[in-house]
Amino acid sequence: MASAVQVLCFLARAGKDGTNSERIAESLRTNPVVVRRLLKHLEQNGMVEVRQGKDGGVRLQRSPKEITLDQVYDAVEGSGEIFALRSGGNPNCAVNRSMEGVLRPVFDAANSALRTTLSKTRLSSLTSRIQ
Repeated sequence: MASAVQVLCFLARAGKDGTNSERIAESLRTNPVVVRRLLKHLEQNGMVEVRQGKDGGVRLQRSPKEITLDQVYDAVEGSGEIFALRSGGNPNCAVNRSMEGVLRPVFDAANSALRTTLSKTRLSSLTSRIQ
C-alpha cells in the first residue's frame, strides 16, 4: 500500500499533465513493470487515468481531496480484513482452537481503528506536507 500511496502523491505533484511509469519507478527505485501493476489497480478503481501509446502516461483521475487511504488500500490489497486469523490449524490443539475467541476481538478492534484512520486520511493531506 505504501508504494501505491507514493505513486498517487507523485502523480498529484505532477499535476494535470501527469507523468509516466518510468519517472514514478525512479521515485520508488523499482522497475516500471511494478509501477504499471499498481497503476492497473488504481485505474480499475477510478483513481488514475492511464493513456497508452507514444504520448501516453498517467495522471490522477480524481482530485487528491477525493481520494482516501482506505480507498487506496481496497484498490491494491482488496477489501478484506487487514488483520485476519489464519485458517487450517490443527483442530486437536487447544491453542489453535482458542485463537478465534482470543484474537477475534483484538483483530476486530484493530481493523476498525485502522479503517477509521485510513478513511479520514485524504491524499491531499499527505501531498500538502511534501516539501
